[in-house]
Amino acid sequence: MKRYTSLFLGSCVSLLLAAPAFAQTAPGGGGGGDATKWVIITAGFAMAIAAAACGYAQSRVGVAACEGMARNPGARPGLFLFMILSLVFIETLALFTFAMILTKVKVG
Repeated sequence: MKRYTSLFLGSCVSLLLAAPAFAQTAPGGGGGGDATKWVIITAGFAMAIAAAACGYAQSRVGVAACEGMARNPGARPGLFLFMILSLVFIETLALFTFAMILTKVKVG
C-alpha cells in the first residue's frame, strides 16, 4: 500500500512540476513554425494507430461471433445483434480519432 501511495504522490509532483515547462514560449519569440509540421506528422501516426487497433478489434469480434455461432446456431440472432453493435462502437473510436485530427490540423 505504501508503494502505491508513494507512486501516486510522485506522479502528482512530476505533473505539477512539468506544467510550467510547457507554458513557456520558444526561444526567439513566438511559436508556430515547426510545431505545425509535428502536429501533422503525429496526426498521421495517431490515425494509423487508431485504424490498426480498430482493425484488430473488429477481427477479434468477428472471430468470437463466428465461434459463438458455430457452437450454438440457435443463438445467431442475439449474437448477430451484439456483433453489429460492438462493430459500431469500435468503428466509432476510429471516427472520433479522425474528427479530433480534423479539428487539430488546419490545412490551407
